[in-house]
Amino acid sequence: KMLTVLAVLLLHVPLILSKKDATLFDENDDVIVFKEDSYEKGLYSGDKAHVFLLYSSYCGHCQRFAPSYKQFAADIKKWFDIVDVTGVDCVYDTPVCRKFDVRGYPTVRFIGVTTNTSDIGTSWNPDSRSVEGLIDWTISMLYEMKNIPAGWGFLQEVTEAEAKAWRAKPGKATVKVIIVVDEVRTGRITCLDLQLSSVRYTYTTSNAALALGVKAPGLIAFSKNGKITHVPNIEQKPEVLDKEIKKILRLHQNQDSNDDGDDDDNKGKDYKVDYVDTSLQYKLFELDLQSAVNNAFYTEVALKAQHTSNDLDNLKGFIKTVLKCGSWTLDYRRQLAHVKKQLESRDSLSSGDWSKILESANAKGFPRNSTFVGCKGSQPTYRGYSCSLWLLFHTMLSTCYQANPPPQDVLKTIHGYINSYFTCSYCREHFLQMAEDMNLLGIRQPEQAILGLWEAHNKVNKRLSSDPHDPYFPKVQYPPVGQCGDCQSSDGTFNRSHVLSFLLQHYRRVRTPFGNIRY
Repeated sequence: KMLTVLAVLLLHVPLILSKKDATLFDENDDVIVFKEDSYEKGLYSGDKAHVFLLYSSYCGHCQRFAPSYKQFAADIKKWFDIVDVTGVDCVYDTPVCRKFDVRGYPTVRFIGVTTNTSDIGTSWNPDSRSVEGLIDWTISMLYEMKNIPAGWGFLQEVTEAEAKAWRAKPGKATVKVIIVVDEVRTGRITCLDLQLSSVRYTYTTSNAALALGVKAPGLIAFSKNGKITHVPNIEQKPEVLDKEIKKILRLHQNQDSNDDGDDDDNKGKDYKVDYVDTSLQYKLFELDLQSAVNNAFYTEVALKAQHTSNDLDNLKGFIKTVLKCGSWTLDYRRQLAHVKKQLESRDSLSSGDWSKILESANAKGFPRNSTFVGCKGSQPTYRGYSCSLWLLFHTMLSTCYQANPPPQDVLKTIHGYINSYFTCSYCREHFLQMAEDMNLLGIRQPEQAILGLWEAHNKVNKRLSSDPHDPYFPKVQYPPVGQCGDCQSSDGTFNRSHVLSFLLQHYRRVRTPFGNIRY
């Protein structure tokens, strides 16, 4: 009996996500993760540039992008003396992301060498988020910097005037080697790998190459005794050029012959999972619903520096509907009502105003931390907030079936929140496009509203089933046969009438933090 009681108690022990637990990067990666109290010292040190990722560890698109960002960091490891690969998790350090005017996740910024703490950098806006694309963009940003520190001459292309002067007086040349390449990218990467002011580049069709009398790729070497050596027919690859340049520099006794080896000891290690309980995934816990609201308030709504009138209307409608159509304990309902009261008289809202509202609510017991039970993933970055937010939406629709506001209005409120506040930009765009394609806002019947969101959720699961996700919780079409035997036929077709009955029953069976089931 004691073991049984202990098992029941452990089932309801809160999982408090800490900054250490829920993150996309760890000490084995080449990514520096800043905190609110450290980012200014890091980004604005004045001695390095930074590629800066602003992300949410709960954002599915951020999770899919993280391996590419890790690979990017590993690929440019040789450049770490001049550019750091960094990031901040907006779930825990929201004020940082608000300062950087983040409109969606993931956001990548380049911040040049500066001590100006108001510089929020330049955004990367690619058509596709590839590692090579991020490397090319970083190279371009480095070479476009206006304030280049002393000793970073390798970030400057050889000019025609310099080429003429050095050809006339080779012994006075301020460089030892000029790389002449067909493709600018090759020359820039080679210079960045070496990071020597005595090595610069130009390209074969430039005026500088013409001034040097060179029309083909190769190396131009200058010696102190006034000799110019042309080394042609070298394979145009950074690693090949790197070795040839080092040979020349060793002859000039100006380059240490030590080569940096690749460090294979810091490659990512698998996250260790001792035990994963999958039996709770289809049960509805109020702690998951509360966590959805808490995360929405503290990590998404709090991100906006200034809310438009449309944003404010959407937020008021969302909180009103969450309060009315959610399934809450008396204490949590009172805390939500306090937030609603603080907000309803406002005709404008800034991040400072919202922070004060949350501080006031927190003083009355409104929780800050997230406690996932049914939505707990096998790793802290899996499931969590996205799972709980879907549960909250479905619960609101079912709870307000044959009530006020009706489900079709609840659906509009959900759409408004996603449009104004959902910070995974990739997910938001997909949802809004799907809502338009399915005409979700045109639904007039409460039953169709409930089924509309159910169908939309299954579409998302199908789309994401081939993406990386929690291996212990595969993306399936819901409800599975094990939950509702009458909902699917043998060919996998859903019976919408049976599905509706199931949804109305399932999303009204909420387990309270005290272990009871509320209907």
